Amino acid sequence: MIQDSQVVAKKGRFTIDLSRDRYRVAFANFSNAAEAFSMSLSDPFDRRFACRYFTYLQDMDAPKESKPFGGRPSCRLIRAELERLFKSHFCAPAAA
Repeated sequence: MIQDSQVVAKKGRFTIDLSRDRYRVAFANFSNAAEAFSMSLSDPFDRRFACRYFTYLQDMDAPKESKPFGGRPSCRLIRAELERLFKSHFCAPAAA
């Protein structure tokens, strides 16, 4: 049963089911970590791709849109790191 105080969203293979308070904290922490990672990239193309991809991950409630596509091998690594950050903030087990 979903309560009004919960955020439930699905995008691709990611699913979020958190209380609104935990969602706000996870969103802020993920956004800060993803932005720091993106801005640390030295190549301008990679930095732009990372910013587009982390914005895509932030838009969990938006209508389904295609993932930003990057044809360079570095884009696969960037996508993997941003997805790892996403999972670590939104999919971590609840504290006991």
